[in-house]
Amino acid sequence: MSLVSNMSSILQDIGYHAWTLILFTQSDFKTTLIPVSVLGLGTAQVCPSSPISNSVKAVFWLWSILLQFNINNQAISPEEDAKNKPWRPIPAGRISLRNARILRWISVAYCCLLSFYLRKAVLVTSTLFTFLVFVYNYLGWDQNGFMKIFILAYGYPTMALGAVLVAECPGPAPLAEILDWKKYPELIVFSLVIATTVHAQDFQDVEGDREIGRNTVPMMFPFMSRLVLLFLVPMWTTLITVASRPPMWLGAIYYGLSLVVGIRSILYRNPKDDARTNFFYSMSFS
Repeated sequence: MSLVSNMSSILQDIGYHAWTLILFTQSDFKTTLIPVSVLGLGTAQVCPSSPISNSVKAVFWLWSILLQFNINNQAISPEEDAKNKPWRPIPAGRISLRNARILRWISVAYCCLLSFYLRKAVLVTSTLFTFLVFVYNYLGWDQNGFMKIFILAYGYPTMALGAVLVAECPGPAPLAEILDWKKYPELIVFSLVIATTVHAQDFQDVEGDREIGRNTVPMMFPFMSRLVLLFLVPMWTTLITVASRPPMWLGAIYYGLSLVVGIRSILYRNPKDDARTNFFYSMSFS
């Protein structure tokens, strides 16, 4: 009976801590994990000998990288989460700030080891992403709207590239050839889309950002930043649809989503509505 109780207690502790890790990344499931996974797996020539295994590994690697970013980000500004997302692990009291700051360095080492284990080329993307996380969180680039967009325009495609490399079969090609961006035009376009429209994610957090002194694009240009989405999101969707020639029904769905994003960003402006608009935006850029 004692052994059963001990095992039950251990399993409960494991479940508690596993859920804590998931909560660090929960808000990025819809906005990042799903759309970037779709993009990465759609771009990759998934290894035919193990398509399911490699796809699962790619999504797990992407989640691990997101975990590293979120732990660092949330350990830097817990006061923002206390205002905007009180259910996150630190403001909810599931983990202390001290332990979260220890965990962020563990996450860096873990992501490096995981990336090296999966493929040497993946370690390069992981290292680059870690550098972007450092610049974003510790050099204050997240405090300026334009610098934040610059980092995200590199960060999102870097994550997608890592997922591509995990999903594909490793080969004997030189590292420089594997990482040649000319081989991934989809990711270059993705970077441009992010650079011009990703501020759509910041509307819902304006109040919390203002309290901690962050100056995002929606705060600098309250109306214009919404107006440009009405034109840019449908424009990018049209260009990508023309270039990729998907089935008509699929192109119609994505074009419809782009119109929903543009129109909602103008007509619906409270935080809850902006959160819903961000959901449609995340689905449209996948």
